[in-house]
Amino acid sequence: MRSEQTDQPVYSSSQRHCHLLLMMSLPHFTLDSVNASQLNGVDEQRVRQDIAEVDAEIQRHHRLTIACSDNGEYCIRGAELDRRLCLLHGLRRALRISPDFVSLHYAPQLQRQLKHQRIATALADNTNLQALINHCALALRRQFSPRDQQLLQLIFRHELCAPPLPQFNQRQRRWLAAKAERDAASEIVEHWRKRQGVASSQHEIEMLTLLFSQLHAPQHEAAWHPSEHDLRVQTSQLIARFETLAGTPFRTRDTLMPQLYTHLAQALERSCFAMGIDSSLTDEIERQYPRLLRTTCAALADLEAHYQLSLSHAEKCLVAVIFGAGLMQESALQEKQVVLLTGSDPTLEAHIEVQIREITLLPIILRYQTLHDFQHAGAPKGTALVITPYATPLPLFSPPLIHAELPLGAHQQERIRLLLES
Repeated sequence: MRSEQTDQPVYSSSQRHCHLLLMMSLPHFTLDSVNASQLNGVDEQRVRQDIAEVDAEIQRHHRLTIACSDNGEYCIRGAELDRRLCLLHGLRRALRISPDFVSLHYAPQLQRQLKHQRIATALADNTNLQALINHCALALRRQFSPRDQQLLQLIFRHELCAPPLPQFNQRQRRWLAAKAERDAASEIVEHWRKRQGVASSQHEIEMLTLLFSQLHAPQHEAAWHPSEHDLRVQTSQLIARFETLAGTPFRTRDTLMPQLYTHLAQALERSCFAMGIDSSLTDEIERQYPRLLRTTCAALADLEAHYQLSLSHAEKCLVAVIFGAGLMQESALQEKQVVLLTGSDPTLEAHIEVQIREITLLPIILRYQTLHDFQHAGAPKGTALVITPYATPLPLFSPPLIHAELPLGAHQQERIRLLLES
């Protein structure tokens, strides 16, 4: 007779990566290729490849690495603050894409650790933790989604296991001291420490403050705390500075202001705590929208000085994208298609492209077409402007064509800008 086998779930690579990250983040849990293979239902060679991919990801975003000991045990190495933030983001992702694994494997291991450390049941059971979450929701004037409530219960249990506490620098402590979440975090830590008969820890209060803040996307219309009101003022001043530098006023801020406010709240915090973001589009934004990015960076200078923080280049690129989208919506324009006619001098053509992109703040679509194709077939459909550094006869039907010689004169630049922004 054939023996019955338990069906092993088939996990995607993203799910497997989440599982490995969570299990390596557990206090006093040993992960090696054998139990990782059993947890994820893959062979040990695939486990090693997954570990390498997780290592690359957490190095890029969290400044952490995965080390393997002589006896084959994997662990995450790096500053405790980076480890906690990595766990938070990993848990949020796991609850979204692999909730069953969290319930069946991660949460039970966490409960066993609490029992082993003899943490009082009254502190760590579902009822008491849910009561704490409800209290915090009232204090913070916000509602936690069911998934965030589950996340907070797991984070609270991890905190109660009392691994090494993160160390914050002076700038980070100053940032956390001004947060709306600070009082709620203080109350939780004070409640726990009274029950356990130990003194409250400032570092633990700061860590919970940051965790609460990371779960929240601040909304412009719901601002109530002094720090939130301050950001509203700074966001408004940022828009005004951009308008002055760009020479382009926004007629309505109804969409731009809330979007920019939420993004800046998160970007400033990421910068304060050195959290990485995906920077794969940075080079493209810098190449395609140089004037928009330069104007954005200049407008951001006063905001950075106010908060004594420096936004990364990738963060500034994202702010530039928000301003660019606002300009497009403001003028009810679509991206204009510009055709650059190519011939025998690629270097000259590249310089022409740079100058075209410098002329307008608005995004453009720039396409290349050979002189031969243009003369025989005309410009592609939807072309707003044709530019060439070469003398060429016009076909029968053609959009406006500008013969450009470097450097572009002021009259040509103004004509190009009007054609692109009209």
